[in-house]
Amino acid sequence: MALLPYLDEKDASPEVLKFLKRPLVLNVQRMTANAQTLFPARSRLSTALMTQITLAPRLRELAILRTAKICGSVYEWTQHLPPARQMGVTEEQIAAIANWQSAACFDDLDRLVLRFTDEVNQNVKASRETLEALKRHLTPAQIVELLIIIGHWRQTASILETLEVDLDEFAGKVNILDGLKPQSA
Repeated sequence: MALLPYLDEKDASPEVLKFLKRPLVLNVQRMTANAQTLFPARSRLSTALMTQITLAPRLRELAILRTAKICGSVYEWTQHLPPARQMGVTEEQIAAIANWQSAACFDDLDRLVLRFTDEVNQNVKASRETLEALKRHLTPAQIVELLIIIGHWRQTASILETLEVDLDEFAGKVNILDGLKPQSA
């Protein structure tokens, strides 16, 4: 059971209530909605990171899954399995995320993204060596996007783990990307 209450719709501002009335609302969203003045901007950032980046979505999902493993966030891990699979992360790669360094199923770019993710999560900054190697594969925009992705999902893991946000009943079964599709009028 979560350590703080989820925002009750009757207490939501009109802008937050509009979001909470969407067909797919996750417990993490219901929890972060408690910070009503920040929630709309944070939601827009989350959506942008899932829909508007130039970094390959598959690489985004590798970074999110690795961050979830490092942080021990079962919620984050479980919710990102369906989009990771949709973006082409294989079952073998999912199984190997925890020990990616010894796994043969990742290509050179995957390994760089995973190493970069580890370094940023563990040391705040990546090594110059890893950054220089990544620059041979990704644009400056994609590298900054990757840094924002790692930071955002690290922050999300902190919220999930500190507040013990309950796993959604549909976790791992529903692709959270489906909740980001524009609604028909």
